Amino acid sequence: MSTKITRRRFLGAVAAGGAWITLTGTLGCEQSPRAKAIASPAREEQPWAFRSRPEFSPPTVEVRTQAHGTSPGYVFVSPKKEPGASGPSQDAPLIVDDGGQPVWFHPLQGDEEKDAFNFEVQTYKGETVLTWWEGHHTGFGQGEYVIFDHSYREIARFGAGNGYEGDHHEFLITPQDTALITIYSKVPMDLSYIGGPTDSAVLDGIVQEIDIETGKVLFEWHSSEHVALEESYYEPPPDLKTSFDYFHINSIELFGDDHLLISARRTSTVYKVDRKTGEVVWRLGGKNTDSSTMVV
Repeated sequence: MSTKITRRRFLGAVAAGGAWITLTGTLGCEQSPRAKAIASPAREEQPWAFRSRPEFSPPTVEVRTQAHGTSPGYVFVSPKKEPGASGPSQDAPLIVDDGGQPVWFHPLQGDEEKDAFNFEVQTYKGETVLTWWEGHHTGFGQGEYVIFDHSYREIARFGAGNGYEGDHHEFLITPQDTALITIYSKVPMDLSYIGGPTDSAVLDGIVQEIDIETGKVLFEWHSSEHVALEESYYEPPPDLKTSFDYFHINSIELFGDDHLLISARRTSTVYKVDRKTGEVVWRLGGKNTDSSTMVV
């Protein structure tokens, strides 16, 4: 996150009324002494409970070691249960203070199985905003991207383009008010030449740059077109029902105006990619690292 974008700057204007916002959903109100009285912390591992908003059940946050000398501001989390775990708390974007007390909470609507990832502060159209991904997570994500303004109002919600489902690994807003996102897509492929099944599939790591205002795809990059399967440190699964996640795209970062840095977990490589042609300029790490690579 840029040093110009801080939680303090974003939340400073509403810090005094933050707890009241959580309880009433009303902005611009001064915090009332009653606010603390109507919110009760849960015992043990039970979620918080609010008599004023009984439909809210954010998980409790236990601060085991109190930090000292840290910068002022709040902590942004998007908690979630372990796969297969059960419990009454809601997994959704949550802001807490340094004591673990809830400041703002936004339950996801419609589907209890949805998760939220990458809850953070970014800049969009010159304003500081809250952003996150929400959807279904099964090893990789299938969902959409959400932007809230400084008054906690939704101002944008969009998905991936060209018929794909948006993944949760990256959601980066650029200075041009576009979004860089990740996508995982199954591609049928014969993997017998690398010891896998004949009738199998590969998870293609895809980058899209999307105009947030219009939803138009401005750039699209596929790992399967630029990175060989042999670069992976993993082997194809013998199970025909399991796709070969040979690349596992993790993150995207801007590199000047004309290039992107794309990192992949399963090739242990960072790729410098031409933002116009999609060509890999150099590799840092992995089996085919460029010895002459210079980060300039």
